[in-house]
Amino acid sequence: MKIYLIGMPGSGKTTIGKKLAERINYRYIDLDEYIEKQACLFISEIFQMYGEKYFRDLESNMLLELSKLDNIVVACGGGIVVNKKNKNLMKGLVLYLTAPLTELERRTKGTEDIRPLLNEKTIYDLYEERKDKYAFFSDIAIDTTKMDISAIVEVINNYEKDINN
Repeated sequence: MKIYLIGMPGSGKTTIGKKLAERINYRYIDLDEYIEKQACLFISEIFQMYGEKYFRDLESNMLLELSKLDNIVVACGGGIVVNKKNKNLMKGLVLYLTAPLTELERRTKGTEDIRPLLNEKTIYDLYEERKDKYAFFSDIAIDTTKMDISAIVEVINNYEKDINN
């Protein structure tokens, strides 16, 4: 089984992904970290040196690599939904983690160095560009402000058990 976490920057993909993987004894992979290791560059450097299109192509190629693994929880970058073909690579459970825009703005404040698009656009602009795409990609949406991390992990764990039975 593969579980993919998608959502806006600051939605909790990394935090929840780590806890979920630990809870269900899956391997946790942060797609952005995986890309950085493979490219030997930080995401911000890739954007600066090669541009967003190059990064998105690299992101799709790395997602394809990871799609061949089993028993993984993948925290995808917020822009994974920009490339429609990525949906076909996400064979498994795709969870859309949400939060109110004011909360996302609070959580991402001061992180522009690791989130290069936030230097060019506001969290509101990114949300408007991506909200329909997140819904299109996902199997289920979970608001990360309504429950604590343990409760969210429990909901995801139960949902994953239900689809496997």
